[in-house]
Amino acid sequence: MRTDRRGLLKGGALAGVAAAVPVAAHAAAEVAAVIVHDSRLAESASFAGGRGIDLAHLSLREVHAALAGATRVEGLTRWSDWTVLRGLLEEQGLRRTAETRALAPLSGHDGLLRWSMVAR
Repeated sequence: MRTDRRGLLKGGALAGVAAAVPVAAHAAAEVAAVIVHDSRLAESASFAGGRGIDLAHLSLREVHAALAGATRVEGLTRWSDWTVLRGLLEEQGLRRTAETRALAPLSGHDGLLRWSMVAR
């Protein structure tokens, strides 16, 4: 069997794809997080992009059930919602990894908090 430039390039491309698939799958698993937002606040709704748990439409019991088993949670919520959610998630074994006050010029609400929690 003769090796030429074209064969080497094809082989290299296939090897690259084979190596990249597990890395991409792992990265996607790490990125997958439960998103918590409040659609009544423009910045929070924009942050979620139409997915995740919307605090405007769920009771606390429903939010608690939706968060059961979560290993990574990201949110942009009011301070009061964050304090309740933080307690629920800490009971489930998650720990806070980020907490930053966010400006909310569209809604005029200054108490938004951008936060993250992950499983211990």
